[in-house]
Amino acid sequence: MKRLLGKLAVGVATLALSTGAMAADLSVWGLQAFNQQADALIGELVTEYGKTKGIDAEYVVVPANVLNERLAAAFEAGTPPDAFMTTSQMGQYYASQSLTVPLEDVLADMKKVPGGIYENMLPQGMYDGTLQALPFQVDVVPMFARRDLIEAVGGKLPETWEELREVSKKIQAANPMMQALGLTLSNANDAEVQIRMLMWSFGGQMFAGDGKTILFDSPETRAAYAFLAEVFKEDRTIPRSALTWDDAGNNQAYQTRRAAFIINPPSTYQWMRDNDQELLGFTSLINIPKGPGEKGRHGATASSWVWIVAKQSQQQEAAKDWLRYFLEPARYQKIIETVGGRWAPIYPAMMDIPLFKDTPAFAQFKDMATSGIIDGYAGPPTALASEIFAAKIMTNVGQKILVDNMPVDDAVAWGQAEMEKIAAKHKG
Repeated sequence: MKRLLGKLAVGVATLALSTGAMAADLSVWGLQAFNQQADALIGELVTEYGKTKGIDAEYVVVPANVLNERLAAAFEAGTPPDAFMTTSQMGQYYASQSLTVPLEDVLADMKKVPGGIYENMLPQGMYDGTLQALPFQVDVVPMFARRDLIEAVGGKLPETWEELREVSKKIQAANPMMQALGLTLSNANDAEVQIRMLMWSFGGQMFAGDGKTILFDSPETRAAYAFLAEVFKEDRTIPRSALTWDDAGNNQAYQTRRAAFIINPPSTYQWMRDNDQELLGFTSLINIPKGPGEKGRHGATASSWVWIVAKQSQQQEAAKDWLRYFLEPARYQKIIETVGGRWAPIYPAMMDIPLFKDTPAFAQFKDMATSGIIDGYAGPPTALASEIFAAKIMTNVGQKILVDNMPVDDAVAWGQAEMEKIAAKHKG
């Protein structure tokens, strides 16, 4: 079997037997939407769709941390789901291994919706010039900021990383039991995303416009890591425990009021809405701070979850038709409203519905969805970019600097070399 599946399928072949991939006429797998009501609603819609077609349709919610393994086992057994959700990074993998089918016809129907779609999301689903994975939402990743703590020290919502640094020191001095900056510094996915955003903010990039040439080792990248080292080692505003956090670590730090700032998708907003209205009232969701100098910018990422139709499916047309059913505007809007801000809609016009228009915390989402940077920058998303992400090279560079005390220049050079090794395999 091909490289990715070979890696993932080892020891998990039996998982395909437990998922019921072929138990129904149409099998659909979905990622957890971080909202039980939304998961239930999508399941109901799958069932309803099946009834309209006179077929048995099944929806299986799969946790993100086991999705790849279960899919690998199912593909290995020849029984993948007919349609499934995954992240845009993994979409590139599946397309690169010829496990997907083109979805240009579904996309054409989406573009007919008034206002169209966020076209900047489409490169994440493209492979060899064809849409193989269909973006169906926008994952904006804002910074959560404790407005009450900022105001208490005479500060303002930070626009730049330097402003964030200074107000964090003041907050921590006034609140000795806190460590103000909840940046994830482990090898978790959140850390890999957050360090990318820091690098992009400082004007760094991983690739040239061709998506193949590695440009990681640059003055801008080194400046970003040097800033991180200063904040961690000198200011001590990032907790040392952040070196071992999983993806929930920063959420928990904010939810328990041990951090004044975190970078996270709006799942934390949902938690506050349901569990801590007081904390919600103190919170602002802002853009990622801007880096220094002429190349400095807001480095927010914008990614997407995608739908894929499996090439091995015997129900490809029904699977595509399900995607159309899911994305029909009135039905899709109900899904977006139920998710409650965790997903921004793929249709720009839906940013004007009350959920976004009347929620101050979401005020910057529309701009972030348009201007967000896509993994692979300054090139397009590629299987190479996805493999580099999976290798966690950027977080390893951070660990070498923060834990092993390797000089910044040496660590960044190591990261460049590791990325070039992966790029060389793709050239071959």
